[in-house]
Amino acid sequence: MNKQLSILLLTVLLFSIPSHAIASNESLVVEQFGDYFDEVVIADSSDRLSNPRDLEFHPGRINELWIANRNSDSITIVENTGLDNQTSQNREDSNSNHFLEEVSAISFGAYDPEFDWQWGSAQETTNTFCGPRIDNGNNFMGPTLWPSSLSHFAVENQNNGNGLLGSHIDMNHESPYGVGIAHDSANAYWYNDGYYGELVFYDFQEDHDTGEDDHSDGIVRRYSEVQLTHTLGVPGHMIMDKSSGILYIADAGANRVLWVNTDDTSVASQNIMNEGTRLEPLQEYSRMSGIEWGVLATGLDRPSGIALDGDELFVSQNGNGEIIAYNLNSDGKGTSQADSIQTSASSIMGLEIGPNGHLYYVDNVENEVVRIDPYLDQDGDGIGDLEDNCISVANFNQDDHDSDTIGDSCDEDYDNDGILNPDDDCAFGDANWLSSSATDHDGDGCRDISEDLDDDNDGYYDTSDYCPFEVGTSNLGGVVGCLDSDGDGYSDTIDGFPLEPTQWYDSDNDGFGDNAEGNQGDACIITSGTSSQDRIGCPDSDNDGWSDSDASWLFASGADVFPNDYTQHSDSDGDGYGDAENGFQADDCPDDHGNSTKDRLGCLDSDGDGWSDSNDLFVNDSTQYADIDLDGFGDSESGNLPDACPESYGLSFEQRFGCPDSDGDGWDDELDSYPEDVRLWSDIDSDGHPDQNVTNMTDDCPKVSGTSYQDRIGCLDSDGDGWSDEVDLFPMDSSRYLKSESIPSEENFLPVITVGVILIILISLALVIRNRSNNPAPIIHDFNHPIIHNNPMIASGPPLPPEGLPPGWTLEQWAWYGAEYLKNR
Repeated sequence: MNKQLSILLLTVLLFSIPSHAIASNESLVVEQFGDYFDEVVIADSSDRLSNPRDLEFHPGRINELWIANRNSDSITIVENTGLDNQTSQNREDSNSNHFLEEVSAISFGAYDPEFDWQWGSAQETTNTFCGPRIDNGNNFMGPTLWPSSLSHFAVENQNNGNGLLGSHIDMNHESPYGVGIAHDSANAYWYNDGYYGELVFYDFQEDHDTGEDDHSDGIVRRYSEVQLTHTLGVPGHMIMDKSSGILYIADAGANRVLWVNTDDTSVASQNIMNEGTRLEPLQEYSRMSGIEWGVLATGLDRPSGIALDGDELFVSQNGNGEIIAYNLNSDGKGTSQADSIQTSASSIMGLEIGPNGHLYYVDNVENEVVRIDPYLDQDGDGIGDLEDNCISVANFNQDDHDSDTIGDSCDEDYDNDGILNPDDDCAFGDANWLSSSATDHDGDGCRDISEDLDDDNDGYYDTSDYCPFEVGTSNLGGVVGCLDSDGDGYSDTIDGFPLEPTQWYDSDNDGFGDNAEGNQGDACIITSGTSSQDRIGCPDSDNDGWSDSDASWLFASGADVFPNDYTQHSDSDGDGYGDAENGFQADDCPDDHGNSTKDRLGCLDSDGDGWSDSNDLFVNDSTQYADIDLDGFGDSESGNLPDACPESYGLSFEQRFGCPDSDGDGWDDELDSYPEDVRLWSDIDSDGHPDQNVTNMTDDCPKVSGTSYQDRIGCLDSDGDGWSDEVDLFPMDSSRYLKSESIPSEENFLPVITVGVILIILISLALVIRNRSNNPAPIIHDFNHPIIHNNPMIASGPPLPPEGLPPGWTLEQWAWYGAEYLKNR
């Protein structure tokens, strides 16, 4: 039978093409191909199909199929495709001789509130206005944008004299011989330019409404590096995977399929508005370079149709009628062939995945749209699952002993007597009778009236059968021919374990058989027990399955180390903590004997502070274990060298440990009056003079706040004249500090004292500067003793009194004022 004969025999719109078609013998079955398939004619010339090139299902109206007819420049619309109530209509726009002339491809695009889902078309012509083929046309041709609203398409501006150009809503004209189109986004499409052999991007942007002709906002970008080969009369269809941005192109003339990464942002643009290929005003006309593209498949025979379903790509070959399925790589840039089928098409072109997941194609020569209906043959017996009386088991001859439509190869009851084949001693005996106590006393599947010679069919004649009306196999223990469920020879009536063939007696009645070699043999035959892990049937105090130890079964044998704790039973390292992770006081180090108790149980704890060595930063100090800031001082306040600043890294060791010590003198910054000077750290009296004797400003009275600076530094100076009260003979008079035998008159006092003070200050400063510059005091870093000056120079002056220098005096002061001091004393 062929397709033409099918058409003659059927009176409905759907016609079944008998399937001599078989999918190629691949290891994995492609769902759209099946093991076998039928080809069903969905539409033909009676639906005014005329040289169809492409087809697409409407994205908004389910089961509505649009078919592009090249010869008539028209669209056939099939409603309720493939259903019993299928209908069709054919629409041709009044200006189709330009806007849809020799249409080769269509592609649905974006939704519009006025025009419904818009669609683009490609025309394989140089714009001859349907004139003779010898007319070369003017090349004013390219993609057209249309409405799918049935109140607009081929309805508006149809020869009504209003001067408008039919129902199209936009068009651009830079690509003659268009053979493929694929929607990108909004009103943008990719176009297979057969005339120039290039991939072109068109963005109509704002449509110009039905019948208008303003194309000035059009954007056209030529991707000349993507070379396409045109074969006249064979479309090179395209499809976009919008999830990855990969565009797939059937390059019919080069017998290959290409991929293009339309999301590639590295492309360069060149303005070509002045080139002769621009035939109308445009917003942009550019040539693009550097886009990523490649060859997906080669060696094909004029690939034309292309369809995408998830990660499977389908390609129809116009040259031989095959459809190939490819498995795409995760990046969409590589593939492997999954399977192929040979259709009966004379000239296959456009390819589409329908709402039901089936493949649809156009047969250009036969003026048909055909649906591929796959079916499976799970058992491989050559009979499709829908007709096979044994779907999953091969039944080549379709044998059916009891004629119940279930083939013998998969029928569990060959004779349909109610007894399944394995239990039926007469499986192919009398058919279609029901075994019962009245018809088959022993239920062996043999009909008593014509087939059975043994009532209970147990192999024991009724004269010797202990249970003549009960099928039985028992032959031990004095009871023969009775039910023996486990087949151990003991009748169920005396078998302590009627369903366990390896056991039959249980002396201590604990549920475990006496046969030590049998299943769950009792290890304590005369002592009832519930253990089931190390030994079977022995005492188990905590009911955890592990038996209690006894004289012959010790811990080393597997006895329960924790007989009163059902959560633990073993202690591999013998440290008193159980091995079970989820048990009570589980050992965190089950293979290492340990005594840690605080962070983990049973791990090595060298200092015995309860913290395991792996978590104890002070493994040899039982008073410390944690050091949050990792400065070497423990966080425990009561431990050795406790960190006074546990959350701040520090190395201080004077008075407080482990606090920040910027100058590294051992004193933390909070206690260090001079945190940036390693030589200094304290100023007990807070008078601004350091206590450490390493500078010329060292406090000579470290425990008394003072401002003196003449004789001593930082001592009490009540009158603020710079001389300490201990030296100043006039501590409340800032104008003098030493007694004089004659006091100048009031009018001469100030000049005399002023000159004297200035001379004293200058001489003192000179001596101090010389002394300290020539003999700098060494800095002694001894945190337990004050730093001292070593100055070998001794200023001249009167002999010192027996008690030595007066308190607070310096040698320099003695040189100048010693004589007066002795005199006054």
